[in-house]
Amino acid sequence: MEQLKPESLDWALTHIQRFGDTDIFPVPFEYEAIKHSWSGLRDKLATIDIAAYECRSLHRTLVPKPKGGYRVAIQLDPIDALIYTASIYEAADVIEKQRIPAEQKVACSYRVQPDAKGQLFRTTNGWNDYHEKSQLLAESGKYNFVVVADIADFYNQISHHRIENALEIAGVTPSRAKSIERFLGNLTALQSRGVPVGPTGSIVLAEACLSDVDLFLLRKGYTHTRYVDDFRIFCISRSQAYSALHDLSEYLYTAHRLALQSDKTKPLPVESFLEEELFDPQKVEEQRKRDKINETLEAIFLSTGYVITEDDLPLVDIQHVVRENLVELFAGCLSTLPLPQGLARYLLRRGAILRTAVLQEFVLNNLEVLSPVFRDAMLYLLRTSQAKTATRIGSALIHFAKTSDLAFLPYLRMWLLHILTEKFAIEFGPSITELCENTGDKLRVRPRALLARELHHIDWVRVEKETWNNYGSWDKRAIIWSARILPEDERKYWLKNVAGAGDLLDAAVAKAAAEL
Repeated sequence: MEQLKPESLDWALTHIQRFGDTDIFPVPFEYEAIKHSWSGLRDKLATIDIAAYECRSLHRTLVPKPKGGYRVAIQLDPIDALIYTASIYEAADVIEKQRIPAEQKVACSYRVQPDAKGQLFRTTNGWNDYHEKSQLLAESGKYNFVVVADIADFYNQISHHRIENALEIAGVTPSRAKSIERFLGNLTALQSRGVPVGPTGSIVLAEACLSDVDLFLLRKGYTHTRYVDDFRIFCISRSQAYSALHDLSEYLYTAHRLALQSDKTKPLPVESFLEEELFDPQKVEEQRKRDKINETLEAIFLSTGYVITEDDLPLVDIQHVVRENLVELFAGCLSTLPLPQGLARYLLRRGAILRTAVLQEFVLNNLEVLSPVFRDAMLYLLRTSQAKTATRIGSALIHFAKTSDLAFLPYLRMWLLHILTEKFAIEFGPSITELCENTGDKLRVRPRALLARELHHIDWVRVEKETWNNYGSWDKRAIIWSARILPEDERKYWLKNVAGAGDLLDAAVAKAAAEL
């Protein structure tokens, strides 16, 4: 039997509570219920034979891409997410030891360094190492061409068999490697290809898969650096650049049945690489901030004749510069097509961290443009919404949900209903109810159940609990969760029956709904 250690399951729950189960979807309420019943639930999960485990129902949806089209994203059932995360956690250290040492800055992305607080990777994701190594090599004077290459649809094309091989090569036991391969096959309906986009564990498997590609390029004598599936190979001549591109393409197909994305793969003269590719959102923001501070100091000198330093500026002036800088960068980002996704995400996250409302108007007026980074746009609005702006934000989101040509997308609708229910339910209850009742088959009753709990729609809960078992698992759990608003005797009687129906997660949700 292949079983998970209780301490690994503890770590998995800590990780998900701190970082979420994906970086794409809203975090499901189920984790609150799981935490409430964790001791008993963990003991049950630790007895599962993961070598024979059958995965539960998942969420699959399409997320817009900046250039058009969609990528497939998956949210695992919370029980599956815990098992998947714990499985990868137990394998992560041996996978990391097999990779090229981080100090060489070849495999830069997501170096494993777990801690007791649920952190799996080093606090920096490796982008700075990738950027700095690229800049160092490009400016060294040794290279005249750079091959930039990107694997096409990488996460959805990774072979499960290659994952199993990579895990065994790293030192994971064959039985555990096979269990992970089988788990992935469960998720893809036995199509032996693809890892779920979103969960942290998939990053570790992706890095394990590409370790041999890094080693291949080094053995061939090439100088390169890599961030996830983006390669940069530095070459002394145009001829060597084409040879490197040929060798990489051939090995990826031969060893992994992977292909490079044609519109993102090309040899570039090093001057063009420096101008077109060497872009770092954080450094751009810092440089713009520095320029603006210098402009302020110069203006003070010209108007007063006094020479002062940045240390002499009051904090309010520095904060003003930061906000003004953020606005200018974000406005420029929105005017660029296709949307520079990395920059947009960075600026929205910066705005959320700073809790500044200066981007709100831009976000609310450009929700369609921001659809590829909708999660970050919604979290920014959630974290910067205040009493004086709540009505404007809620009204704008409802208007978008009712009028936008993109609002039918389940992914966007999921986030809209999540934010509206969490932050604006009291003020806009009837409008949000109408949106919930017109979500279509993809989202079904889950958003409506969560809204009923928030607005104390007892009549709705009483009707739905009579047929709760006719729904899919995600909807059933939401109806169970909404029973928290029923009168105590009615609630406890029904939830006791639910808890005895057999499903361990339904039982955990019922227990939490009865006791929290």
